[in-house]
Amino acid sequence: MNQILSKIKNQASGFFSKFFSPSTTRNLLLLYTILVVPFFIYHESHLPWHYIFVLCFVSLFVGIIITYASLYLIQFYWKETFHPLIEIGVLVLFIFALWLAEVLIFEAGIVFLVIFITITFFIRILQITEYARLILAFCLVVSNALISFKSLQGAEIFSAYLLFKNKYQIEEKDLNKWTLTNNNQYWNEELQFGFTLPEGMFFYKPEDLTLENKTGVGQIAGLLSFSDHDAERYPFVRIFYFPDYVGFEKNQAIQEFSEFLQIQVSKGDIEDLQEIQQTEVEDFILVSKFWTFYDLMRPRYSKTGFMILENSNHDKLLLHITENLEKGEIHEQVIREFLASIRFRNGL
Repeated sequence: MNQILSKIKNQASGFFSKFFSPSTTRNLLLLYTILVVPFFIYHESHLPWHYIFVLCFVSLFVGIIITYASLYLIQFYWKETFHPLIEIGVLVLFIFALWLAEVLIFEAGIVFLVIFITITFFIRILQITEYARLILAFCLVVSNALISFKSLQGAEIFSAYLLFKNKYQIEEKDLNKWTLTNNNQYWNEELQFGFTLPEGMFFYKPEDLTLENKTGVGQIAGLLSFSDHDAERYPFVRIFYFPDYVGFEKNQAIQEFSEFLQIQVSKGDIEDLQEIQQTEVEDFILVSKFWTFYDLMRPRYSKTGFMILENSNHDKLLLHITENLEKGEIHEQVIREFLASIRFRNGL
């Protein structure tokens, strides 16, 4: 027995001695973990703890793999500087990371990339070793940060979608079958619901939307936006469907929508959330609730809220509306036009 315990002790001692021996790669990976985990937890603090754990694990796993590969490439490049395959591979990775982070959709991002590649090209031609190494290390560090953050963001969007998706056990239907006429009149037979698309707005079917656009209570049925490429450029209207057997009522809608808004506040997308009272003009609106907020992503004061409608089949439709504040008006003009055009029988 003593021999077995002694053997275990010696093996454990050898393991810890080896683990705590100087190792630049391991120490850097540990330092990376210590630095990013608190950031991940803080960034996702608005979600339940089990979502936070999964998100941190996914992002940390991706980050550690990229960091380890980056350190290996840096060590190799330090020994064999101006290796063309490494340089091309790192440049492709850097461009991919900028594209993934949507930096290249802005003109300034493209200008930055062109200037950066030009400077790098001259350093490569002149074979200035120190600057070449620093640029390669810079590309790898930036790529690591952007890809890790995007993996965290992607996992966050997916978890938020799961958090709200099918909370009421709705049997999902195909809500992509919208009929359109030359007069911009839309009709959905499944929903028994139609409207006229206001001038300047664009309509997205559910199949055209991302998970982030679809996140909300109920099944997404469509989205009206003031942009043909940004589905959430407001004013926008998201249409959610609830079949009659769900029994979706006012108090449930207020609770779920308030939770959705609090997540936006916790994420740092909006602030100064204030509930307001307003009376709608259309008599088919069963209930409505709106809040004003300050949009940190598009710096301005705006308004968001929901309306609940009921079609001829007694199914409920929730309209999530976000718009600019207009003094003296209940809604922006295009929202007023949309609401005035709503119909519950097929007039096409």
